[in-house]
Amino acid sequence: MTDQLNEDPTTWETGELVAFLEKAALAYRQGTPLIEDDLYDHVYLAELCKRDPEHPFLHQVEAEPDYGAGRLKHPEPMLSTEKSYSIEETRKWVKRIQSEAKKQGIDVAELRVMVTAKLDGLAAMLREDGRLVTRGDGAYGNDISSAFDKGVVDVGNGAPGVGELVMVESYFEQHLKAAGYAHPRNVCVGIVNSDEINADFKQALAAGMVRFVPYAALEKWQGSLEELLNDHDAIQQQVRESCDYPIDGVVAEITDEKLKTLLGSTSHHNRWQIAIKQRAVAKQTTVKSISWQTGRTGRVTPVLGVEPIELSGAIVSRITAHHAGNVRALGLGEGAVITAERSGEVIPKIVAVVESAKKTTLPKKCPSCEHELVWEGDFLTCVNHLACPAQIKNTLEHFFRTHGQVDGFGPRSIDKLVEAGIDTLQKIYASTEEDFIKAGFGEGQSKNLRRELNRSLSVQIEDWRLLAAFGIARLGKGDSRRLLQGMRLEHLASVTEEEIIRIDGFAGLSAGIIVAELKEMWPKIEQMLELGFKLEETPLLSEADSIESPIAGMKIVFTGKMLQASRDEMKKQAMQLGAKVQSAVSSTTDLLVCGENVGAAKTGKAEKLGVRVVTEAEYVALLK
Repeated sequence: MTDQLNEDPTTWETGELVAFLEKAALAYRQGTPLIEDDLYDHVYLAELCKRDPEHPFLHQVEAEPDYGAGRLKHPEPMLSTEKSYSIEETRKWVKRIQSEAKKQGIDVAELRVMVTAKLDGLAAMLREDGRLVTRGDGAYGNDISSAFDKGVVDVGNGAPGVGELVMVESYFEQHLKAAGYAHPRNVCVGIVNSDEINADFKQALAAGMVRFVPYAALEKWQGSLEELLNDHDAIQQQVRESCDYPIDGVVAEITDEKLKTLLGSTSHHNRWQIAIKQRAVAKQTTVKSISWQTGRTGRVTPVLGVEPIELSGAIVSRITAHHAGNVRALGLGEGAVITAERSGEVIPKIVAVVESAKKTTLPKKCPSCEHELVWEGDFLTCVNHLACPAQIKNTLEHFFRTHGQVDGFGPRSIDKLVEAGIDTLQKIYASTEEDFIKAGFGEGQSKNLRRELNRSLSVQIEDWRLLAAFGIARLGKGDSRRLLQGMRLEHLASVTEEEIIRIDGFAGLSAGIIVAELKEMWPKIEQMLELGFKLEETPLLSEADSIESPIAGMKIVFTGKMLQASRDEMKKQAMQLGAKVQSAVSSTTDLLVCGENVGAAKTGKAEKLGVRVVTEAEYVALLK
């Protein structure tokens, strides 16, 4: 059978599609990929783009799991990168660049493009204050500065900038691959996450083979846009051969600063930049088993255990089959022969079924709670939502992951809590150190868990983020923010479908589902709100235009270390006064407010664009 294993998801509801995209994105960041990025981009993500190009998921950065210690807000968002898998896709990007250049009277023939390797490591930013911070969710990352103390080499010699934590590939191939390590990226993650470094990693660190590499320090190819298209494959090969770090493609970006500013970015990626990747060679393997996993919404998904195969330098033994409909339609099961590839050198993908299994078996009961399963489209679903351990665990994990500022409540901790009967958010927040000790945690960890819960009530969190953490259907981060731009959080207790539909971006079907879920969940949400989270209210769009202040309507960027208050507090105050806070200076910026230790590049860019630059003291005086 040569049919494509991964069906076109046009029959899925949008909520189902987005839920799968979120799950696949998180699994990749956690190092346990479900599908490869080619399939992710060209089947599932492409379907969402076609169906709802304005959906918030398409305009946000995919979140990474927590690493290191302490969450810090990035001075500027760390965005994802638009991708190209063919010269046709690169040509479309080039045409967009040329079109904007012509509008601005810029000579297209004079435009230059720079191509560097796209490192396959742990993305991070070295800030002006010397802290190394992971990308995280694009807005907040984890402080992993301790990596330098462990022996990670800073190739940039302290120069601030975006780069990646990587291992020298030739060293990995010679010393660690034979020892059973799957990928250099996993070594970097292990070093960041571990207090006790194992002997193999210590040796690599002592040899200076684990490094933070700023993209500015990489070798570059430069030429015209026409040359990029004419020598598309040769340029990629040249750049790849010049780099002794693991890579998963190359990155092309224009060098004209004025045009970069005019092109700007989406909330997901910079428009002046694109990652160019190559497709991989498929290999054949045999299915040994199928395991079934119950997710947060009750859907039971199949994972194929296959005979291990090496794809692009990694050993692959587990591949998703996405849903029970695929297993049934394609005859998947023990003995089935499939072909798989690892396009982009990252995530494995089943390409086709060569030979179906002699017998295909679908589960009748939930693997977590033994409740009878029901069919919902192509999915087998456990409807025992309130008592299914897997759904309970995944719901709790979703809350803490989305909240983003509570350390210690990862999958293992959640498993232990649920097994001890501490299986709701209310019970977790009501637990004492003694309760955690009884649940099987050590004294030190119990103290840390209680401290983190207390801290989560004192740190400021956006009200839309807290709303999204409850996992309400159709209310991800983007839609939660959009909803609370139209009404206050407390109004959701009695919100109607008509009120939601009046907010731009919500349709009747989504509104009905949201209202029904809010009605069911609001008592629990209200109990959590009564704990006293320090919520930052989302500014109402209806109020922003009516505010009178010296900065009302202005677009402002804050940079550097502030003395009067934290930068976040100053941003909040500015929004309350009717200003629109931006994350980076652009041609639309009205005011750049500079604290201490501001780089000359940022102020120079502002002056070049004619943006007014003021000190913190001058800004405070302006408000008065």
